[in-house]
Amino acid sequence: MTKTIAKEWGRFNICCNAVAYGFIESRLTQAKENGDETTTGIPLGIPASQREAAVDYIPLGRRGTPEDAAGPVLFLASPLSDYVTGSVVLVTGGSVVSP
Repeated sequence: MTKTIAKEWGRFNICCNAVAYGFIESRLTQAKENGDETTTGIPLGIPASQREAAVDYIPLGRRGTPEDAAGPVLFLASPLSDYVTGSVVLVTGGSVVSP
């Protein structure tokens, strides 16, 4: 969808990009054992054993922080990215590599 919108709207000088996140520390990825829930009572989090195992698949060897997640968005929102369109920026610490 990102590439199609970039092609269709480019003639109007509109850029379209996407950011795809890997494991970013957040309320949704905290240890499930913490006991947080949504307002409707749905448990939040990931079992601690799976959280630890996930790091093994991240080449940078750590989970992403909210600051790591914000950087590419800040770039795309800035004039520095005025000629970038149709791209998917992977913010995954290397755990997902596109062909």
